[in-house]
Amino acid sequence: MLNMNLKTTALLLMMGLASYSVWAEDSLPVVAPAPTLTPQVARAAFTTGITDREPDSQLARISAGQTVYYFTELVGLQGHVITHRWEKDGAFQLGLQFPVGGQRWRVHSSKTITPDLPGTWTVTVQNDDGTVLRQDTLVVDPIMPANTTAAPVPAPAAITPPATTEPVTPTTPVITAPAAPTPAPETSKQAIWDTLPR
Repeated sequence: MLNMNLKTTALLLMMGLASYSVWAEDSLPVVAPAPTLTPQVARAAFTTGITDREPDSQLARISAGQTVYYFTELVGLQGHVITHRWEKDGAFQLGLQFPVGGQRWRVHSSKTITPDLPGTWTVTVQNDDGTVLRQDTLVVDPIMPANTTAAPVPAPAAITPPATTEPVTPTTPVITAPAAPTPAPETSKQAIWDTLPR
């Protein structure tokens, strides 16, 4: 009987430990495997500057003669190399590549757009396999002169009628005689006493 009690006790202990283990496993939080992130550009913006790896503003239009930044936040692209491809009016201008070092990664590129480069600027974000992940457009206006008053438009020149081909009749010239000179007062060379009556 003692042998039986030991077996029963051992069995009960085993069952108790087993139920404790099950209880302990049931009480632990279930940790789901980390989700696989879809490779994408989570955020992007043209901006005037970057502060603490964040864009200062979000632009859609600027004037030429400024430096502009293109910011991107990348998700699920760890181990890839992405490219910022800058184009002006469809013509390639600049390409910068960035190796992505984490599941969430922020990068930016910049371009000084000189006064002679207004137009429509596009940045395309490409994966290393050539896949286009995102594309954004910025309108760059030409620089306007400081004096915005328009110069006056000159009036058109007066239109003179065309010369006629009619014969011209000669006219008799009018000749005017010079005016007669005014006679000078007579001066006598005689002494005044010679002209007095006697």
